Amino acid sequence: MKKFSSTIIAGYIFILSCLPQIQAQSPLPNGIHTLYLPDAVERQSKTIPVDIFIGDSNYQKNILVLPGWNFSRKRWLQETSLQQEALKRHYNLILPEMGITIYESKYYNETKRKWATTPGSEWIKQILIPKMQKQGLLLSHQFNTVMGLSTGGRGAVLTALYNKHIFKACASLSGDYNQATMPNDKLMTATYGPYFQFKDRWEKEDNPYSMIDGWDIPLYLGHGTKDTVVPFDQTKAFYEKLKSQKPDITIKYSDPECGHDFKYWSSEVVPILNFFDAIYAHAGEQQ
Repeated sequence: MKKFSSTIIAGYIFILSCLPQIQAQSPLPNGIHTLYLPDAVERQSKTIPVDIFIGDSNYQKNILVLPGWNFSRKRWLQETSLQQEALKRHYNLILPEMGITIYESKYYNETKRKWATTPGSEWIKQILIPKMQKQGLLLSHQFNTVMGLSTGGRGAVLTALYNKHIFKACASLSGDYNQATMPNDKLMTATYGPYFQFKDRWEKEDNPYSMIDGWDIPLYLGHGTKDTVVPFDQTKAFYEKLKSQKPDITIKYSDPECGHDFKYWSSEVVPILNFFDAIYAHAGEQQ
């Protein structure tokens, strides 16, 4: 694992001290609560359920937890040890129901499948984060992280890229980071249109691999080498480019002989939270 950069940490602290704070509502008590958020700022067509697990009554450590494509938000809690580990380590969890989004930032004339009125990444930025901040969560001075699996792994990386100064660390499991290397992918085609007609769009829009210059926070990357759903090379290539272009950023890489399933994802919960804990502790030492 790379050493933490004191320059980067110091930069975070300076930036956070300059950002305005949002007036919070009364804190939620410990336990699980469900909020229903609109799918658009105006002219909404449906509501999106969001579960909030409060394990830190002081609201200091929060994790935004993203599901895979068409996975229930509840599977993270039902099929992994995340809830128990979060309670033990005093983290709050925010689990939105993301449905069939691929965490796109916009729709196109060629988009055939829309998960909601607002594209996934924009919904997180425009609606979810501001609403959570009104609840006292995901405020800029708190230790906020984002994690996801499968398509949600891609979503976690995009969320960190599109919401600078909110998230201090990220963890992504079994994700895809360069759709241009998967030109026949049906989910990507349904959002961005056919690859051979819109190559530039596939290569530049919502493409984490092409956005590495903007990456500036610690990252945990995990992917099973026996994954038959999302190619392992997606994570390997992303990691290698990050390691080459961002040598001062802390990156943890995990590549066990596992598949694309909750048996694997559950095994990564403790290592991920250990990773977050280490970053939180180190940031505290720098203050």
